[in-house]
Amino acid sequence: MKTRVGDFIHPGLWHTHDDLERIRNGVLSGKEPWKSAYANFSVNAYSQANYTMKGPYSVLCRGSCSNYTSFSQDVRAAYQNALMWYITKDQGHWDRATTILDAWGSNLTNIIGTDTSLLVGLEGDLFANAGEIMRWEGNWTEKGAAAIGSSGFSNQLYWLFARQSIIIGQANYGMVSIKALLSFGVYLDDVQMYNYALNAYQNDLCAGLYGNYDPATGQSAETGRDQQHAQGGIGWTAEAARVAQSQGTDLYSLGDNLLLKAAEYTAQYNLGEDVPYDEKFYRCEAILVNGPWSAPSPIGRGYQSSPRVWDILYYQYVVKRGLDAPWLTKMKKALDSIGGEGILPTSNIDDHPSWGDLIWSYPGKGSFKNNDSYTIWGGGQIGQNGTGNLNTAS
Repeated sequence: MKTRVGDFIHPGLWHTHDDLERIRNGVLSGKEPWKSAYANFSVNAYSQANYTMKGPYSVLCRGSCSNYTSFSQDVRAAYQNALMWYITKDQGHWDRATTILDAWGSNLTNIIGTDTSLLVGLEGDLFANAGEIMRWEGNWTEKGAAAIGSSGFSNQLYWLFARQSIIIGQANYGMVSIKALLSFGVYLDDVQMYNYALNAYQNDLCAGLYGNYDPATGQSAETGRDQQHAQGGIGWTAEAARVAQSQGTDLYSLGDNLLLKAAEYTAQYNLGEDVPYDEKFYRCEAILVNGPWSAPSPIGRGYQSSPRVWDILYYQYVVKRGLDAPWLTKMKKALDSIGGEGILPTSNIDDHPSWGDLIWSYPGKGSFKNNDSYTIWGGGQIGQNGTGNLNTAS
Protein backbone atom coordinates (compact mmCIF):
# COMPACT_ATOMS: atom_id res chain seq x y z
CA MET A 1 0.00 0.00 0.00
CA LYS A 2 1.06 3.60 -0.60
CA THR A 3 1.24 5.88 2.40
CA ARG A 4 1.78 9.21 0.64
CA VAL A 5 1.82 10.74 -2.82
CA GLY A 6 5.60 10.71 -3.08
CA ASP A 7 5.64 6.90 -2.92
CA PHE A 8 4.59 6.59 -6.56
CA ILE A 9 7.12 5.65 -9.23
CA HIS A 10 6.81 7.38 -12.62
CA PRO A 11 6.54 6.27 -15.30
CA GLY A 12 4.99 3.37 -13.52
CA LEU A 13 2.03 1.70 -15.20
CA TRP A 14 2.88 -1.17 -17.56
CA HIS A 15 6.28 0.35 -18.29
CA THR A 16 8.82 1.96 -16.00
CA HIS A 17 11.74 3.94 -17.37
CA ASP A 18 13.89 0.82 -17.14
CA ASP A 19 11.28 -1.21 -19.03
CA LEU A 20 11.18 1.38 -21.80
CA GLU A 21 14.96 1.43 -21.98
CA ARG A 22 15.02 -2.36 -22.27
CA ILE A 23 12.61 -2.15 -25.21
CA ARG A 24 14.53 0.65 -26.92
CA ASN A 25 17.96 -0.87 -26.42
CA GLY A 26 16.74 -4.25 -27.61
CA VAL A 27 15.46 -2.67 -30.81
CA LEU A 28 18.46 -0.43 -31.45
CA SER A 29 20.94 -3.25 -30.84
CA GLY A 30 19.03 -5.60 -33.14
CA LYS A 31 18.51 -8.28 -30.50
CA GLU A 32 15.73 -10.83 -30.56
CA PRO A 33 12.86 -10.96 -29.85
CA TRP A 34 12.75 -7.16 -29.97
CA LYS A 35 14.16 -6.90 -33.51
CA SER A 36 11.54 -9.05 -35.21
CA ALA A 37 8.69 -7.74 -33.07
CA TYR A 38 9.59 -4.15 -33.84
CA ALA A 39 9.79 -4.87 -37.56
CA ASN A 40 6.06 -5.70 -37.43
CA PHE A 41 5.13 -3.10 -34.84
CA SER A 42 6.73 -0.21 -36.72
CA VAL A 43 4.69 -0.82 -39.89
CA ASN A 44 1.38 -1.34 -38.11
CA ALA A 45 -1.27 1.21 -39.03
CA TYR A 46 -1.62 2.38 -35.41
CA SER A 47 2.12 3.03 -35.09
CA GLN A 48 2.22 5.67 -37.82
CA ALA A 49 2.83 9.35 -37.13
CA ASN A 50 0.38 10.18 -39.94
CA TYR A 51 -2.43 8.10 -38.42
CA THR A 52 -5.77 9.84 -39.07
CA MET A 53 -7.86 10.32 -35.93
CA LYS A 54 -11.38 8.87 -35.94
CA GLY A 55 -12.63 11.19 -33.18
CA PRO A 56 -12.99 12.86 -30.81
CA TYR A 57 -16.64 12.78 -29.75
CA SER A 58 -18.29 14.33 -26.73
CA VAL A 59 -20.20 11.16 -25.73
CA LEU A 60 -19.11 7.52 -25.92
CA CYS A 61 -21.42 4.54 -25.54
CA ARG A 62 -20.90 0.79 -25.17
CA GLY A 63 -23.88 -1.49 -24.68
CA SER A 64 -27.25 -1.20 -26.41
CA CYS A 65 -25.79 1.81 -28.21
CA SER A 66 -22.31 1.61 -29.68
CA ASN A 67 -19.99 4.28 -31.02
CA TYR A 68 -16.81 3.49 -29.13
CA THR A 69 -14.73 1.92 -31.92
CA SER A 70 -13.41 5.35 -32.94
CA PHE A 71 -12.11 5.78 -29.40
CA SER A 72 -10.63 2.26 -29.43
CA GLN A 73 -8.68 2.98 -32.58
CA ASP A 74 -7.47 6.42 -31.51
CA VAL A 75 -6.38 5.10 -28.11
CA ARG A 76 -4.46 2.30 -29.77
CA ALA A 77 -2.71 4.84 -32.01
CA ALA A 78 -1.86 7.06 -29.03
CA TYR A 79 -0.27 4.16 -27.14
CA GLN A 80 1.66 2.78 -30.10
CA ASN A 81 2.87 6.23 -31.15
CA ALA A 82 4.01 6.84 -27.58
CA LEU A 83 6.14 3.70 -27.78
CA MET A 84 7.34 4.63 -31.27
CA TRP A 85 8.38 8.04 -29.98
CA TYR A 86 10.33 6.54 -27.11
CA ILE A 87 12.13 4.09 -29.37
CA THR A 88 12.87 6.48 -32.24
CA LYS A 89 12.65 9.94 -30.56
CA ASP A 90 10.90 11.08 -33.75
CA GLN A 91 8.96 14.30 -33.11
CA GLY A 92 6.18 13.16 -35.42
CA HIS A 93 5.26 10.32 -33.08
CA TRP A 94 5.35 12.68 -30.09
CA ASP A 95 2.99 15.01 -31.90
CA ARG A 96 0.60 12.23 -32.90
CA ALA A 97 0.37 10.66 -29.43
CA THR A 98 -0.10 13.93 -27.57
CA THR A 99 -2.57 15.33 -30.12
CA ILE A 100 -4.82 12.31 -29.59
CA LEU A 101 -4.52 12.59 -25.81
CA ASP A 102 -5.38 16.26 -25.87
CA ALA A 103 -8.19 15.95 -28.40
CA TRP A 104 -10.13 13.30 -26.48
CA GLY A 105 -9.13 14.80 -23.14
CA SER A 106 -10.60 18.14 -24.13
CA ASN A 107 -13.79 16.96 -25.86
CA LEU A 108 -15.13 13.83 -24.16
CA THR A 109 -17.77 14.80 -21.60
CA ASN A 110 -19.76 11.61 -20.94
CA ILE A 111 -19.63 7.81 -21.19
CA ILE A 112 -22.92 5.90 -21.24
CA GLY A 113 -24.27 2.38 -21.75
CA THR A 114 -24.39 -0.84 -19.77
CA ASP A 115 -20.77 -1.73 -20.55
CA THR A 116 -19.16 1.57 -19.61
CA SER A 117 -16.88 0.01 -17.01
CA LEU A 118 -15.62 -2.47 -19.62
CA LEU A 119 -14.95 0.35 -22.09
CA VAL A 120 -13.12 2.36 -19.44
CA GLY A 121 -11.20 -0.64 -18.13
CA LEU A 122 -9.88 -1.54 -21.58
CA GLU A 123 -9.49 1.59 -23.68
CA GLY A 124 -9.22 3.90 -20.69
CA ASP A 125 -6.34 1.89 -19.25
CA LEU A 126 -4.49 1.84 -22.57
CA PHE A 127 -5.02 5.60 -22.85
CA ALA A 128 -3.60 6.16 -19.37
CA ASN A 129 -0.54 4.15 -20.34
CA ALA A 130 0.00 6.37 -23.38
CA GLY A 131 -0.38 9.45 -21.18
CA GLU A 132 2.03 8.12 -18.56
CA ILE A 133 4.78 7.65 -21.13
CA MET A 134 4.29 11.04 -22.74
CA ARG A 135 3.96 12.94 -19.46
CA TRP A 136 6.91 11.48 -17.60
CA GLU A 137 9.27 10.72 -20.47
CA GLY A 138 8.06 13.15 -23.15
CA ASN A 139 7.54 16.19 -20.90
CA TRP A 140 4.02 16.59 -22.28
CA THR A 141 1.83 19.17 -20.57
CA GLU A 142 -1.86 18.38 -20.90
CA LYS A 143 -4.02 20.83 -22.78
CA GLY A 144 -6.23 22.56 -20.22
CA ALA A 145 -3.93 21.86 -17.28
CA ALA A 146 -3.95 24.78 -14.84
CA ALA A 147 -3.46 25.51 -11.16
CA ILE A 148 -7.23 26.06 -10.84
CA GLY A 149 -10.03 24.56 -12.89
CA SER A 150 -8.18 22.04 -15.04
CA SER A 151 -10.09 20.64 -17.99
CA GLY A 152 -7.63 18.29 -19.65
CA PHE A 153 -6.85 14.59 -19.70
CA SER A 154 -6.30 14.16 -15.94
CA ASN A 155 -9.62 15.81 -15.16
CA GLN A 156 -11.33 13.43 -17.55
CA LEU A 157 -9.45 10.46 -16.13
CA TYR A 158 -10.65 11.26 -12.63
CA TRP A 159 -14.27 12.26 -13.23
CA LEU A 160 -15.21 10.15 -16.29
CA PHE A 161 -13.00 7.08 -16.21
CA ALA A 162 -12.20 6.22 -12.61
CA ARG A 163 -15.75 6.68 -11.33
CA GLN A 164 -16.97 4.02 -13.80
CA SER A 165 -14.57 1.47 -12.30
CA ILE A 166 -15.16 2.00 -8.57
CA ILE A 167 -18.08 -0.49 -8.57
CA ILE A 168 -15.78 -3.31 -9.53
CA GLY A 169 -18.07 -6.16 -10.61
CA GLN A 170 -17.34 -9.85 -10.90
CA ALA A 171 -14.79 -12.30 -12.32
CA ASN A 172 -12.83 -11.25 -15.39
CA TYR A 173 -15.09 -8.21 -15.84
CA GLY A 174 -14.25 -7.13 -12.31
CA MET A 175 -10.54 -7.66 -12.87
CA VAL A 176 -10.75 -5.22 -15.79
CA SER A 177 -11.84 -2.52 -13.34
CA ILE A 178 -9.17 -3.46 -10.81
CA LYS A 179 -6.38 -3.20 -13.36
CA ALA A 180 -7.72 0.10 -14.66
CA LEU A 181 -8.00 1.59 -11.17
CA LEU A 182 -4.42 0.62 -10.42
CA SER A 183 -3.32 2.51 -13.54
CA PHE A 184 -5.57 5.49 -12.89
CA GLY A 185 -4.40 5.69 -9.29
CA VAL A 186 -0.76 5.80 -10.31
CA TYR A 187 -1.28 8.31 -13.11
CA LEU A 188 -3.26 10.63 -10.83
CA ASP A 189 -0.99 10.07 -7.79
CA ASP A 190 -4.17 9.07 -5.96
CA VAL A 191 -3.08 7.11 -2.90
CA GLN A 192 -6.57 6.03 -1.87
CA MET A 193 -7.61 4.90 -5.35
CA TYR A 194 -4.45 2.84 -5.81
CA ASN A 195 -4.74 1.24 -2.38
CA TYR A 196 -8.43 0.48 -2.98
CA ALA A 197 -7.56 -1.39 -6.20
CA LEU A 198 -4.55 -3.15 -4.67
CA ASN A 199 -6.72 -4.38 -1.80
CA ALA A 200 -9.41 -5.56 -4.23
CA TYR A 201 -6.85 -7.54 -6.24
CA GLN A 202 -5.85 -9.43 -3.10
CA ASN A 203 -9.15 -9.64 -1.19
CA ASP A 204 -12.21 -9.16 -3.42
CA LEU A 205 -13.68 -12.68 -3.50
CA CYS A 206 -15.73 -11.91 -6.60
CA ALA A 207 -13.22 -10.01 -8.74
CA GLY A 208 -9.77 -10.42 -7.19
CA LEU A 209 -7.20 -13.15 -7.63
CA TYR A 210 -8.98 -15.63 -5.33
CA GLY A 211 -12.36 -14.86 -6.81
CA ASN A 212 -11.10 -15.60 -10.29
CA TYR A 213 -8.90 -18.68 -9.71
CA ASP A 214 -9.27 -21.80 -7.60
CA PRO A 215 -6.12 -22.15 -5.46
CA ALA A 216 -6.45 -25.95 -5.62
CA THR A 217 -6.15 -26.28 -9.41
CA GLY A 218 -5.96 -22.85 -11.03
CA GLN A 219 -9.40 -23.30 -12.59
CA SER A 220 -10.84 -19.98 -13.76
CA ALA A 221 -14.22 -18.83 -12.54
CA GLU A 222 -15.01 -18.39 -16.25
CA THR A 223 -13.86 -21.88 -17.35
CA GLY A 224 -17.42 -23.18 -17.59
CA ARG A 225 -18.59 -20.06 -19.44
CA ASP A 226 -16.24 -19.97 -22.45
CA GLN A 227 -12.54 -19.96 -23.15
CA GLN A 228 -12.30 -16.42 -24.53
CA HIS A 229 -13.36 -15.01 -21.16
CA ALA A 230 -11.19 -17.49 -19.27
CA GLN A 231 -8.11 -16.57 -21.28
CA GLY A 232 -8.88 -12.86 -21.35
CA GLY A 233 -9.24 -12.74 -17.58
CA ILE A 234 -5.79 -14.25 -17.12
CA GLY A 235 -4.34 -11.50 -19.28
CA TRP A 236 -6.08 -8.74 -17.36
CA THR A 237 -4.88 -10.23 -14.08
CA ALA A 238 -1.31 -10.23 -15.40
CA GLU A 239 -1.61 -6.64 -16.66
CA ALA A 240 -2.87 -5.52 -13.24
CA ALA A 241 0.06 -7.26 -11.57
CA ARG A 242 2.40 -5.49 -13.97
CA VAL A 243 1.32 -2.08 -12.64
CA ALA A 244 1.93 -3.22 -9.07
CA GLN A 245 5.31 -4.58 -10.13
CA SER A 246 6.22 -1.17 -11.51
CA GLN A 247 5.32 0.25 -8.10
CA GLY A 248 7.55 -2.24 -6.29
CA THR A 249 4.95 -4.86 -5.27
CA ASP A 250 5.06 -8.46 -6.49
CA LEU A 251 1.54 -9.74 -7.13
CA TYR A 252 2.71 -12.37 -9.60
CA SER A 253 3.89 -14.60 -6.74
CA LEU A 254 0.73 -14.04 -4.64
CA GLY A 255 -0.92 -17.28 -3.48
CA ASP A 256 2.17 -19.36 -4.24
CA ASN A 257 2.16 -18.22 -7.88
CA LEU A 258 -1.58 -18.76 -8.23
CA LEU A 259 -1.72 -16.80 -11.49
CA LEU A 260 0.88 -19.14 -12.97
CA LYS A 261 -1.20 -22.12 -11.84
CA ALA A 262 -4.20 -20.54 -13.55
CA ALA A 263 -2.21 -19.99 -16.73
CA GLU A 264 -1.04 -23.60 -16.73
CA TYR A 265 -4.59 -24.87 -16.24
CA THR A 266 -6.10 -22.74 -19.00
CA ALA A 267 -3.22 -23.35 -21.41
CA GLN A 268 -3.51 -27.10 -20.90
CA TYR A 269 -7.23 -27.12 -21.67
CA ASN A 270 -6.87 -24.85 -24.69
CA LEU A 271 -4.12 -27.03 -26.07
CA GLY A 272 -6.60 -29.90 -26.22
CA GLU A 273 -5.94 -31.69 -22.94
CA ASP A 274 -8.35 -32.65 -20.16
CA VAL A 275 -8.27 -30.77 -16.87
CA PRO A 276 -9.93 -31.35 -13.47
CA TYR A 277 -13.09 -29.34 -12.93
CA ASP A 278 -14.93 -28.32 -9.77
CA GLU A 279 -18.47 -27.31 -10.69
CA LYS A 280 -18.82 -25.56 -7.32
CA PHE A 281 -16.11 -23.04 -8.25
CA TYR A 282 -17.63 -20.46 -10.55
CA ARG A 283 -17.99 -16.70 -10.89
CA CYS A 284 -20.09 -14.55 -8.60
CA GLU A 285 -23.48 -13.69 -10.09
CA ALA A 286 -23.04 -16.44 -12.66
CA ILE A 287 -26.76 -16.23 -13.30
CA LEU A 288 -26.03 -13.03 -15.24
CA VAL A 289 -24.27 -15.08 -17.91
CA ASN A 290 -26.39 -18.25 -17.86
CA GLY A 291 -24.35 -20.07 -15.23
CA PRO A 292 -23.23 -21.88 -13.20
CA TRP A 293 -21.85 -24.68 -15.37
CA SER A 294 -21.24 -28.40 -14.92
CA ALA A 295 -18.12 -28.78 -17.08
CA PRO A 296 -15.42 -26.76 -18.86
CA SER A 297 -16.88 -24.98 -21.85
CA PRO A 298 -15.63 -25.91 -25.32
CA ILE A 299 -16.78 -22.52 -26.65
CA GLY A 300 -13.74 -20.67 -28.00
CA ARG A 301 -11.44 -23.56 -27.07
CA GLY A 302 -8.04 -23.50 -28.73
CA TYR A 303 -5.18 -21.11 -29.29
CA GLN A 304 -5.67 -20.05 -32.90
CA SER A 305 -7.93 -17.14 -31.97
CA SER A 306 -6.69 -16.71 -28.41
CA PRO A 307 -6.69 -13.24 -26.83
CA ARG A 308 -3.15 -11.89 -26.79
CA VAL A 309 -2.44 -12.70 -23.16
CA TRP A 310 0.24 -15.35 -23.14
CA ASP A 311 3.47 -13.44 -23.78
CA ILE A 312 3.21 -11.35 -20.62
CA LEU A 313 2.82 -14.54 -18.58
CA TYR A 314 5.57 -16.43 -20.40
CA TYR A 315 8.16 -13.69 -20.04
CA GLN A 316 7.22 -12.97 -16.43
CA TYR A 317 7.29 -16.54 -15.15
CA VAL A 318 9.39 -18.65 -17.51
CA VAL A 319 12.03 -16.13 -18.58
CA LYS A 320 12.30 -13.52 -15.81
CA ARG A 321 11.71 -15.92 -12.89
CA GLY A 322 12.98 -19.12 -14.46
CA LEU A 323 10.01 -21.16 -13.23
CA ASP A 324 8.92 -24.46 -14.70
CA ALA A 325 5.72 -23.95 -16.70
CA PRO A 326 5.38 -26.68 -19.33
CA TRP A 327 1.92 -25.78 -20.60
CA LEU A 328 2.62 -22.06 -20.73
CA THR A 329 5.80 -22.83 -22.68
CA LYS A 330 3.88 -25.05 -25.10
CA MET A 331 1.28 -22.33 -25.57
CA LYS A 332 4.00 -19.78 -26.37
CA LYS A 333 5.49 -22.10 -28.99
CA ALA A 334 2.08 -22.84 -30.49
CA LEU A 335 1.25 -19.15 -30.82
CA ASP A 336 4.67 -18.32 -32.25
CA SER A 337 4.13 -20.99 -34.90
CA ILE A 338 1.14 -19.02 -36.24
CA GLY A 339 2.67 -15.55 -36.05
CA GLY A 340 2.73 -14.69 -32.37
CA GLU A 341 0.95 -11.82 -30.63
CA GLY A 342 1.71 -9.01 -33.04
CA ILE A 343 -1.18 -7.23 -34.73
CA LEU A 344 -0.92 -7.12 -38.51
CA PRO A 345 -2.18 -4.00 -40.32
CA THR A 346 -5.45 -5.69 -41.32
CA SER A 347 -6.20 -7.27 -37.94
CA ASN A 348 -8.93 -6.18 -35.56
CA ILE A 349 -8.07 -4.40 -32.32
CA ASP A 350 -7.63 -6.71 -29.34
CA ASP A 351 -8.64 -6.14 -25.71
CA HIS A 352 -4.98 -6.33 -24.70
CA PRO A 353 -1.91 -4.29 -25.69
CA SER A 354 -0.50 -7.14 -27.85
CA TRP A 355 3.06 -7.01 -29.25
CA GLY A 356 4.22 -9.15 -26.34
CA ASP A 357 7.68 -9.95 -27.75
CA LEU A 358 8.35 -6.23 -27.93
CA ILE A 359 6.85 -4.86 -24.72
CA TRP A 360 6.99 -7.71 -22.18
CA SER A 361 10.34 -9.36 -23.01
CA TYR A 362 13.26 -9.92 -20.69
CA PRO A 363 16.70 -11.05 -21.86
CA GLY A 364 16.84 -13.79 -19.22
CA LYS A 365 16.38 -14.56 -15.56
CA GLY A 366 16.91 -11.61 -13.24
CA SER A 367 15.40 -9.25 -10.69
CA PHE A 368 15.29 -6.16 -12.94
CA LYS A 369 14.73 -3.75 -10.08
CA ASN A 370 13.63 -0.20 -10.90
CA ASN A 371 16.04 2.66 -10.35
CA ASP A 372 13.69 5.29 -8.97
CA SER A 373 16.22 8.08 -9.49
CA TYR A 374 15.24 8.09 -13.16
CA THR A 375 11.84 9.51 -12.29
CA ILE A 376 11.31 13.08 -13.47
CA TRP A 377 8.20 15.21 -13.57
CA GLY A 378 6.47 15.78 -16.87
CA GLY A 379 4.98 19.07 -17.95
CA GLY A 380 6.15 22.62 -17.35
CA GLN A 381 9.87 22.82 -16.70
CA ILE A 382 12.17 20.51 -14.78
CA GLY A 383 12.75 21.86 -11.30
CA GLN A 384 15.83 22.16 -9.12
CA ASN A 385 18.40 19.36 -9.20
CA GLY A 386 16.61 17.76 -12.16
CA THR A 387 13.55 16.77 -10.15
CA GLY A 388 10.13 18.16 -9.43
CA ASN A 389 8.01 20.42 -11.60
CA LEU A 390 8.51 24.16 -11.89
CA ASN A 391 4.96 25.42 -12.17
CA THR A 392 4.84 27.83 -15.11
CA ALA A 393 1.05 27.94 -15.50
CA SER A 394 -0.36 31.45 -15.65
